[in-house]
Amino acid sequence: MDLDTFILFNPVTGSPQEIPTAAGNYIVVFREGRGLPDVGLPVQMVKFRGMDILYTGVAGPSSGLRRRITWAHFGNNAGRSTLRLSLGVLLGFTPIPRDAKNPGNGHVRFCPAEEARLTAWMKDNLLVYYFPNEGYEDMENELIVALNPPLNLSKNANPVNSEIRALISRWRSFPF
Repeated sequence: MDLDTFILFNPVTGSPQEIPTAAGNYIVVFREGRGLPDVGLPVQMVKFRGMDILYTGVAGPSSGLRRRITWAHFGNNAGRSTLRLSLGVLLGFTPIPRDAKNPGNGHVRFCPAEEARLTAWMKDNLLVYYFPNEGYEDMENELIVALNPPLNLSKNANPVNSEIRALISRWRSFPF
């Protein structure tokens, strides 16, 4: 696995058009000097290009990298992004039902004001590296094992950071 092929996207200065619509993988990192809110649990992070890795994701051909990164993760709706939902609960936001007609289905988001605050926080604190490729599913598994991103809740069996992942999972569940 060659991580040198990943390309930087800065959500503050970059244009969504620079991200290809192809399938692939991406790595979300903290900007230098930034980190997770302190929730009283230790978090160990692996470095990528000198920055702490927070999350790794995959975009299949139906969504593509551009849509997944810009629309789902930076697009003001935690109901489309496990990354957003996890960050939101760590920042103290309260999940609410995403579907008013079926509020008990477990799908959640945050109120519009919190979604806007979350997007601003993400843009201020995060960078994304992406790599278009066809072997994205295998690479996702390799990235999770090799990098142990603390916000990858599923497919991550590493005991390191298991406490923070368990806490996030509890806080994300609805109803509380």
